[in-house]
Amino acid sequence: MISRKFMSLLALPLVVGAVALSASPAAASTDPTQDQVDAVIAEFGGTQTASNEVTWDDGAVVLTIAPESTASRFSSPSGITAFSVGSCPSGYFCAYSGTSYTGSRLTFSSCTTGNSVAALGTVRSLANSRGYGTVRAYAGWSTVATLGPNTGAASVSAGIDKLNCS
Repeated sequence: MISRKFMSLLALPLVVGAVALSASPAAASTDPTQDQVDAVIAEFGGTQTASNEVTWDDGAVVLTIAPESTASRFSSPSGITAFSVGSCPSGYFCAYSGTSYTGSRLTFSSCTTGNSVAALGTVRSLANSRGYGTVRAYAGWSTVATLGPNTGAASVSAGIDKLNCS
């Protein structure tokens, strides 16, 4: 049986280390993804829900920021069904900062009027991974793209500022 005194001695380095870490002054971030998350929250609000993710409307809108060092596609989430387009999960519609469904991804789960894509910046591709309805992309009042169910646009013109769905 281990004595209480010995247990206290074992725990001491952990407590001292934790205090030393919490007492150190906040350093400037060296993580470009965290810098992007912080900038999005500062400008558009939202809640950070993962190291590279900002969420609004109780999870109805999710921005997933791609690491700057990679231009590869997002990993497909498990449980993808036949309605998935690119890495856009089934039942959602998505906007991407890169062509061919690459870069940062803004994911929408509900249809509201004028879903802003401003937090993403430039939209370069779109996906409608829903099994019903259409998604329309707008630049101002002009319709730039219309996507039927289970379709995508691997390359769209710049200037898209909102998405609507029905």
